[in-house]
Amino acid sequence: MSKDSTWLLNTMRTSLKAPERYTVTDDGSTDQECDNGKHKRTFAAHMKVPASPNAHTALILDAGNVSGFLSPRGYELDTEAGRVRKSDNKYVEALFNEKAHTRITVTLTVYDASTLSYTLTGTTDCL
Repeated sequence: MSKDSTWLLNTMRTSLKAPERYTVTDDGSTDQECDNGKHKRTFAAHMKVPASPNAHTALILDAGNVSGFLSPRGYELDTEAGRVRKSDNKYVEALFNEKAHTRITVTLTVYDASTLSYTLTGTTDCL
């Protein structure tokens, strides 16, 4: 995991009062080949948190926290991926940090009225 993604997950967990720690599903410890002998790393994690009484409203409010948390760390909205609200139960926000050569995408999903799921995926540029 990148230090920014780990920081983001810990910050979101505290801010959202998540009862459980996030689960790392890809720790980013393995190089993946790109063209021209370059390599990149991917990382991913998942966290479930209780939703507010109105899960749809919580989805929108919590989504704004992602860019708010990461912008002071040099991340900007990825205009190619953009901010996409795919449906009433899913919201995707993609950000990038040019200096760190890292892209982070956070997907928030409402599974039922009481649970939000945060999935964070990231990748470095091919370096």
